Amino acid sequence: MKGSANRLISAPAALISKLVGTILILSFLLDTVTLLIPSSPPFSPLDRGWQLTATTQLVERGFIPMLGMALLFLGSWMDDQVDGQGSGQPWQLVKLGALVLSGILGLVFLLAAPLHINNVRLASNEGLQRIQQQATQAETQLSSPDFRAQVEQRRTQIKTQIGDLLKDDQRLNQALQSGQVPDQLKTVLQQSKDNPSVLDNYLEQQAKDFSNQTLTQVRDRKQQLEKQAKMGALKSQVQIGLSSLFLAIGYFIITGTGLSGVLSSPKIGPRKAPKR
Repeated sequence: MKGSANRLISAPAALISKLVGTILILSFLLDTVTLLIPSSPPFSPLDRGWQLTATTQLVERGFIPMLGMALLFLGSWMDDQVDGQGSGQPWQLVKLGALVLSGILGLVFLLAAPLHINNVRLASNEGLQRIQQQATQAETQLSSPDFRAQVEQRRTQIKTQIGDLLKDDQRLNQALQSGQVPDQLKTVLQQSKDNPSVLDNYLEQQAKDFSNQTLTQVRDRKQQLEKQAKMGALKSQVQIGLSSLFLAIGYFIITGTGLSGVLSSPKIGPRKAPKR
């Protein structure tokens, strides 16, 4: 009575486990086919960008067939616990196909690990070169005649505005008494009425400071972008590369242990009805 109840509970559970596992494996294969086929031609498997995208997405989905195989073999084990006969011949063939697929996936992920790491390294080097080129171009522009002309034009505008302010004592006093004018500029305004060269020296220093600040910003931005690029490359190499290696090891273990069990089992044939 207890054995009959156990069979009524375990048999449907074993079938569900095997079906879900098979569906997961098939869905991964279908997803892989759609992934490897680009949405727009041309198809370029040798393109580094395509390889990076493909390996990343494959590794991110790599656990799905592994989970499916675990459920498939769990269902077969439950079948064996029910009547001691194991799964029938169709499911044995499914198991054998899953093990072959596991070996193929192990090889794919084993090759994908160094491929992805190398592609990330090359892409990172190209990105660093672009950052270097952009920074060099920006620094070159700072010393170009056009940039100097813009600075000189701005300097002339400020000098004209301050000159107009110095001619109006009422506005000048209001500016000096307001809290919006920096102390250094207040001193320049006070001294410029008697010594116009003070204003020229101040504007000259401001122009130099502006150029130096802009150059510092360009170099700081360059260092920030280089740091982000290196960190992103390292993160991708560790995350995807190691994950791919772990998946390869897992699939090889599944293939080795599974094939030894299936090939050594004499129960590859029609299931026999249990004796009452």
